[in-house]
Amino acid sequence: MKKMFCLLLILCLLPAAAPADGQQGTSNYLYTIHGEAVSAPPAYTLAYSLTARDYPELDALDGMTDAYVSDDAIYILCAKRLVVLNHDLTFRQAVTSYTDESGKETELDACSGVTVSPAGEIYITQSEKSQILRFNPDYTLNQVMGRPEITGYENVKYRPTKMVVDSAGRLYVISSGMYEGILELNGDGSFTRFFGVNAVTFTPWQLLWRVFATREQRARQSLWLPSDFTNLCIDQDGFLFATLVSTDKKTVKRLNAKGENIIKVPAEKEYPSGDLWFNESGFGIPTGSSRFIAVDTNAYGVYICLDSTRSRVFAYNEDHSLLFVFGGPGDREGYFRNPVDVAFVDDNIVVLDALAQSIEVFSPTLYGKALMNAVRNQYEYGYGTAADYWREALSYNHNLTLAYSGIGRMLLREDRYEEAMTYLKMGEDRTYYDKAYEKVRTARLRKWFVPIACVAAGLVAAGIVIGSVRRRKRRREESER
Repeated sequence: MKKMFCLLLILCLLPAAAPADGQQGTSNYLYTIHGEAVSAPPAYTLAYSLTARDYPELDALDGMTDAYVSDDAIYILCAKRLVVLNHDLTFRQAVTSYTDESGKETELDACSGVTVSPAGEIYITQSEKSQILRFNPDYTLNQVMGRPEITGYENVKYRPTKMVVDSAGRLYVISSGMYEGILELNGDGSFTRFFGVNAVTFTPWQLLWRVFATREQRARQSLWLPSDFTNLCIDQDGFLFATLVSTDKKTVKRLNAKGENIIKVPAEKEYPSGDLWFNESGFGIPTGSSRFIAVDTNAYGVYICLDSTRSRVFAYNEDHSLLFVFGGPGDREGYFRNPVDVAFVDDNIVVLDALAQSIEVFSPTLYGKALMNAVRNQYEYGYGTAADYWREALSYNHNLTLAYSGIGRMLLREDRYEEAMTYLKMGEDRTYYDKAYEKVRTARLRKWFVPIACVAAGLVAAGIVIGSVRRRKRRREESER
């Protein structure tokens, strides 16, 4: 009996979801709509790790700062070189110098960000030199963009760190220390406006403290400044995704043409902000909330954010629901020592580890493939196919409420409302559950309205007849008296 009890206890302590493919992953968990952490199989695992030893053409990969993936190449930026790879991670070219406007050969140095325009022009930001280098597709220098003229900001240091270029040729530049927002520049580098301006946010405690603090205490307090952006990218619809250091949970934003954040989530759902539970204090462990320092998107609405606090990658779908998490701090496979950027490369995900001087390549497991195929088909309105992939994903992870929701939405579109309600309830999808319930209620009313109305009319008519008969009988009895 004692042995049986121990066996049952061990079985209860086993993870609820077994890893797909038999592979071990890192940070295998998800959050429910109630903010509870539940186990999950790994969606992405380390396929291989690349260092300078894997590229005879390179001396080192030290000082990695940024990555950009175009349709046919991967641009890995280091402090003193630009490494260009093919999508299969084979070597294509390395750029370590350029001929400047005076004809002098100049070494690349203090590089911080790289992006490529739709026309194939390469832009490299040099934060410490307060300039942006614009190269032609053949890597010859086209223009050196210095500090733009911004009225009222002549004494504010210009330090461009990251940037992107949209389809119209507009430049969006993050300048460290400029808290007014992202700089929007014309194609020639002239200033247009501040984009995506962040308002200063205060906690109730800060406001209360400010009321009762003395002048000396307020003078010693650090300045209350708007949030500072850390990275950005342009998604498949032309909107700007940006990560930022924020006092609230909104550490990633999707900005429209007006610079307004269009990430909207229901009141019962958590805003995409990384870990919901974390240590506030401790020694030798990461503490504090997640801090997103990089973001990238794929062609069907999935976006990934890199958390520098706990070295993890968080993936969300177009509805801003958490899909999977991987990574973590450490020296083991699948973990990172100092990740600085993350990017999609086809179906794979690449993470740059600056301290390890390595390019970490993660590929999807069978569970990850089912999950991403479901999301892609749902994004492309292939709800039936998406439901098949959701069912496959459920075979690996029965904690995946998103799969129940996806199947429920497909059943709703097929007018199978009662079945849809069952799945949507398991998926905790209140919005679509209400829609299914409304359809069921309407269908029941339509089915029973005529019979109920006829019965009611019959009862009324019967009441009238009975009442009439009784009155006649009463009158007859009175007349006989």
